[in-house]
Parts: sequence; C-alpha cells; structure tokens
Amino acid sequence: MNHEDLLKFVVLAGQTILENGGETYRSEDTITRMLENKVERVETFVTPTGIFASIENDGKIQTTITRVKQRDSDLNKVALVNDLSRRFSKENLDTLDLNKYVKELIEIRLKGKYNYVLRIFFAGVAAASSGMLLGSTLKDFLPTFVTATLLQIFVTYFEKLRLSTFIINIIGGAFAALLGIIFSHFSVGTLNGIIIGSIVTLLPGVAITNAVRDAIWGDLVSAVSRGVEAVISAISIAAGVGFILNIWLVIGGNL
Repeated sequence: MNHEDLLKFVVLAGQTILENGGETYRSEDTITRMLENKVERVETFVTPTGIFASIENDGKIQTTITRVKQRDSDLNKVALVNDLSRRFSKENLDTLDLNKYVKELIEIRLKGKYNYVLRIFFAGVAAASSGMLLGSTLKDFLPTFVTATLLQIFVTYFEKLRLSTFIINIIGGAFAALLGIIFSHFSVGTLNGIIIGSIVTLLPGVAITNAVRDAIWGDLVSAVSRGVEAVISAISIAAGVGFILNIWLVIGGNL
C-alpha cells in the first residue's frame, strides 16, 4: 500500500467535509479515524481554510498541506463522506481496495445539489414561513415568498460568477429591500415583514452553528474565525438593506 496515496485520499475526504459546510472538528476526526488503524501515528490540524496532516510509518514521516479555497452548504455530501469514512475505518490495510473508495469519493464530490427548481421553491417557502415566526403577518406571506424566490435566483447567479460572499450579501440585502419597497408601496404586504422574511435565506446559520460546535469541541481558532465570518455576513446583509432604505428616505419615501 502506497501511504502517500492513502494520505492524499483521507485528506481529500476531510476537504470535502469542510467545503460542504461540515465542522472543522468533524473533518479532523474523520481523517484521524480513517488512518488510526492503518499507520503507526497520525496528526491532523484543521482550520476553515486549510488542512495539515502528517503520518508516521516504519520511521518515515509524510506530511501534506491542503488549502480549502471554497466553502458551500451541502450537508448531503457531508453525510455521504461520513458514511464512507466509517466503512473505510473498519477496513484492514492488507485487504483494502483504495481505488474503490477513491472512485466513490470522487463520485460524491461530483454529485450535484438537489433539483434547482425545488431549491428555489423551498427557499421561498422557508423564508415566508420564517417571516411568520419572526412577526410578519399572513398578508406578508405571498410577497415574501416571491421576494425570497427571486432573491435566491439572483444570489445563485452571482455565486456562479464566484463573487465573494460579502459582495453577494450586500447585493442580496439591497435586492430584498428594493422588492420590499415596491410591494409595500402598492400595499401588498408590509415593508418590515417582507424584508425580515426574505433575508432569512442569506443569514449565516451554518457558520454560526459550526462556530458554536467548534468552540464546544475545543477548536478555538476555527470557532473564532467562523464567528467572525458570521458577523461579517450579517453586517454585509444589513449594509445592503440599509443602503436602499436610506436612498428611499432621501427621495421622500416613507418606511
């Protein structure tokens, strides 16, 4: 067994978890568990933007560093990698068919997200429903649904252009505020209700959750970095909404 290929494979598994919304401790634990019964010693250090892994076998040490440049939210892939890692960790090194697992991992990485239309539709439903929980009225449900649906299409397009999350959130917040003003101006829903509900899909829920879980697990570097990421995302959304509302007030509009 080529231990260099083995190390590259398990690091790729950990990278897949990080890139799709998994916690840093989960990525680190996955790499360790996959290697602990196949090498003499394994050490890993994972941050939200990089993986450092080292193994020792027969007195030889091999180390690899992998940069994580993109992060998304696809918990289905995280679950699939978790399942793969558990089966892999039970394998004996002498009978291990690494190529089979490599092929399966590549298929997971290339796996598409859920149907585009369904994702857009349920983003609208989730936003409108969340708005009701946050104080919106039944009158706001339909305009919030339309706003959130169009916002999701809008954001998805800019994500394909690989713009930074900060810029996307500013534009998304501004777009939600603009549609909120238009709907409320024609008495279709209330401005606050539409904006509050529609920006729910932009909120950094995964980043906040992962920051808390990493902190509980003891990964303080990752917890702080993810927490800062969540705060910056929230500020960018607020900046986009505030910019449009200020313009509306300047031209004589009412909130």
